[in-house]
Amino acid sequence: MTKLTTLLIGPTIMIYLGLIVFKSVPITFILFYGWLLFVPLLLYIRNKSLRLDRKKHLNIQSFIVGLISGIFCLGTIYGAVALLHNFIFDLNSLKQVLIEWNFTGSMLFWLIIILIFINPVLEELYWREFMYKRLIERVGVTQTIMITSFFYSLYHLVSLYSIFALPFNIIAVIPVFIAGLMWGFFRYKLNSISAPIISHILADLGIMLVYLNYIL
Repeated sequence: MTKLTTLLIGPTIMIYLGLIVFKSVPITFILFYGWLLFVPLLLYIRNKSLRLDRKKHLNIQSFIVGLISGIFCLGTIYGAVALLHNFIFDLNSLKQVLIEWNFTGSMLFWLIIILIFINPVLEELYWREFMYKRLIERVGVTQTIMITSFFYSLYHLVSLYSIFALPFNIIAVIPVFIAGLMWGFFRYKLNSISAPIISHILADLGIMLVYLNYIL
């Protein structure tokens, strides 16, 4: 149980250390993605039954579901911010936070590429594949989706708390949780990780478009 709790809370600790303690996006990326990549990798080496069956996960139905839901997420994110950005964050304060986190300068292009293409893959593989398999036989489908969505949302609260003004920093976590539920449902219903990954990529693209159009 202690091991499982560590696996669930570990990503949040990495985000907290990177953003709150070190106040650096590059350091956060190293800590966070290092955890998402190497912790499952080490356990996969020890337990071959947890390995990913790529053929099972690649199918046209999952691609279509991921594409349609992802476009919906992208449009919802961008549209909501376009309508409400004057109310949900203070632009000057947000820019100052991003400067403090080193989300600026010559590394900015690579940080954006990582957030669009690497972040969704590693997050979905961790929550909707690695943790999904570890929980599904212990607590069942519903609780697995709920638990993974909760802990997926938890570390977003750490970053959103500094980005948005109250009460929007708390409210902004709700769509993250709902997205986690949706991607968990896709993982269960389609028995595939590709739909959550595709949908997540497009959702993160929406966030980066918001950044490029309203913050940069």
